[in-house]
Amino acid sequence: MEKRFALFLVLAALVLFLHMMYQNALAPRKPVADKPPEDAGAAPADEDAGGQDDGAPKDPSKDAEDEVEGKPKPKTQTPDVPDPADPEEVREKVANERVTLGSMDPNCPYRLLVTFNSQGAAVERIELTERSPAGTFRFRELNAKAGYLGHLGLGEPNDECRVNVVGPGTPAAKAGLKPEDVIKQVRLGDDSDEIKSVADFKDFMATTKPGQTIGVSVSRPVSAGATVTRNLPIELIRQPLSIIRPEGSDPKSFLFALESVGGKSVKRGSDELAGLPSLREENWEVVEIKDDGKGPAVEFHFLLDDLKEIGVEGKLELVKRYRLARTPDAELDNNTYKSYHLTLEIEIHNKDEGAADQQIAYRLDGPNGLPLEGWWYSNKIHPTKFSAAGARDVLWSTPKSGHGLMGTMAIYSETIEAKEKNETASLTLFPDDESQELDYLGVDTQFFTVALKPVPLKSETGDDTKRRRFKQAIAMPVGDVGEKKKSDRKTINVSFRLISDVHTITAGKAHTQEFILFAGPKQPKLLAEYELEECIAYGWFGMVAKPLSAILHWFEWLPLVNYGLAIIMLTVLVRSCMIPLSRKAAKNAQMMQALAPEMKRIAEQYKNDMEKRAASQRELFAKHNYNPFGGCLLMFVQLPIFIGLYRSLSVDVELRQAPLIPGVEWCSNLAGPDMLFYWQDWMPGFLASESGGWLGPYFNILPIFTIVLFLAQQKMFMPPATDDQSRMQQKVMKFMMIFMGFLFFRVASGLCVYFIASSLWGIAERKLLPPPGKVESGAPTKTRKQKADAEAKKAKLKKRQKKR
Repeated sequence: MEKRFALFLVLAALVLFLHMMYQNALAPRKPVADKPPEDAGAAPADEDAGGQDDGAPKDPSKDAEDEVEGKPKPKTQTPDVPDPADPEEVREKVANERVTLGSMDPNCPYRLLVTFNSQGAAVERIELTERSPAGTFRFRELNAKAGYLGHLGLGEPNDECRVNVVGPGTPAAKAGLKPEDVIKQVRLGDDSDEIKSVADFKDFMATTKPGQTIGVSVSRPVSAGATVTRNLPIELIRQPLSIIRPEGSDPKSFLFALESVGGKSVKRGSDELAGLPSLREENWEVVEIKDDGKGPAVEFHFLLDDLKEIGVEGKLELVKRYRLARTPDAELDNNTYKSYHLTLEIEIHNKDEGAADQQIAYRLDGPNGLPLEGWWYSNKIHPTKFSAAGARDVLWSTPKSGHGLMGTMAIYSETIEAKEKNETASLTLFPDDESQELDYLGVDTQFFTVALKPVPLKSETGDDTKRRRFKQAIAMPVGDVGEKKKSDRKTINVSFRLISDVHTITAGKAHTQEFILFAGPKQPKLLAEYELEECIAYGWFGMVAKPLSAILHWFEWLPLVNYGLAIIMLTVLVRSCMIPLSRKAAKNAQMMQALAPEMKRIAEQYKNDMEKRAASQRELFAKHNYNPFGGCLLMFVQLPIFIGLYRSLSVDVELRQAPLIPGVEWCSNLAGPDMLFYWQDWMPGFLASESGGWLGPYFNILPIFTIVLFLAQQKMFMPPATDDQSRMQQKVMKFMMIFMGFLFFRVASGLCVYFIASSLWGIAERKLLPPPGKVESGAPTKTRKQKADAEAKKAKLKKRQKKR
């Protein structure tokens, strides 16, 4: 490889390194102890933010076999009976229930399977269940290798293994597992294990694989105090991606509370109004809603029948209504159809018709527990220069301020700083004391986003004309945030809180606000349907990244072409377009290699006269039509293409589980490292640890192959050193190549495929060029002017001799 191309690679690596450093791409995740594992088979799927299922069981309302897929299915749970703050409190407690909307059945018209919890009327889990043309999940848990039977809503690790929810279309539902079943024994082949606790069942599931059939023995209540034993064969599947999931003891998603009632407001640092029943911790009443053609729905009610506890007359009824989008039959094959959402309607009813008008404001928390997959190698771009994004960030947009993003690192820093001062962090997204209209508010990861979009009010003609204003939006960490290592800070669980303006609700009337809850992949066309295009950040070279991404997808659309082959075809196209430049640069490099001996002779001849040495070199370059800066243009063209391609591959969700070789587990995610084998268990932590390791927990072969090709090019085409300085430069180049290997060890395997294909193209291109003409050694050849002057002198000398 010529010297200039090697210099380009070094500069490109340095640019990438600085870019990644500013974006904190090298900051690894926090220890697993603070988060539920993502690769433990059914274990993470069944882990709840426990503590709400204490008490006696209640009979299920209907059998799993009779449930209609996609319709809401209340799952009767153990009643929630917390100790009342007031011993005289007689408020009737509502039993805890879990309800599902959607299905995992491959033929259903839904792309989400949503599990709700009546505690706080919250979203507990959202699974992406869309299928690919091959029948597999389009988005699955990349790190989950164990078999999966569905989210069961199990309790704490030491609790009895009681099933609390069974989603429609899951392997558990198809086998006949029901809520209230208690798992007593499991079998795999000839081996069987007794299950005494939730932990026992999760340990067993971690040993299974997709496609295996396990036997599950359950104890099923049939009447008061009576049970029967059922033996159920369950065929396990790959686990679909949970875009929202319980994370340790953190609160669930989309919790609701009153901000103020009749002038009484929530105290700073509190989540709810003191003196009223907890809308976040207590159970709401579940009401089923039949599918009216708009999609299945579920409704939660909470009656505040006495506001005197806070010095306000009257009573309120609160309603949260969730409805799941349905995909029309004609659009089932269209993966950009607008059906990756729920609608959430909030109603606040002033139930006391004889009371005065109520002045009400509310707060609505956002989603949390979004996936952390790939946090240790991903490089997310912040839309603001020199600001750092994390694994999960809060984004928003208003008509006034436009799109913005608050990174996890900023949220953590502000929270810790306020905590040290015994204050509450002020992470406001709107200017203080200035309510605004809102386009969207969400939590964002590398490939997925969950966003809340207020729906404008309808006018009398049915047009969306009026948009309500909101008092404030706040970014916040979820749960308790303690001191963490710098490498762990980008992975904290974050969310947002939306606070409404004060609304006047007359007696007997209600205030209503509808939201769209988008929960899906960051696919450009799909995001455009929801007006969320700016959630994808390409960085400074977006004008290059977007066309390259479009061309890549077009290549993949061709018959018999997968994304691995499409990247190679894109490389060929890019290098073909640059043939005039690369050919000129290669000829220049060849000439430089051919001129090296003569350059060395000139350097030795004019060792102490730099002016004559420079003049002789210029004469040599002019004689052979060599431009020492001829390869610079190629470098400047390649750099934006390199960075643009890097960004397009890093944010393209279609590459997320696209294999290099179909059917081979190795390199099955072109958006991440190739992960040949796991080596964290026996490698030093400073190299292989997820949290702070230079190389990461997997050994990757493609970056090594890439660097070997770079070194081979360097050895084959680098001109020989002419002096000590050039020898030192070449040694530095070799060490820089090794350093680049460390930098590239965790980049996307798709980018390594591009580098490998581009390097092989460069080698072939250089080999096919004819060798330059032989450079004659000796003194530099005289120019035409010098020859003419010499001839004139000879003629004058002859004339003088004749006169004599």
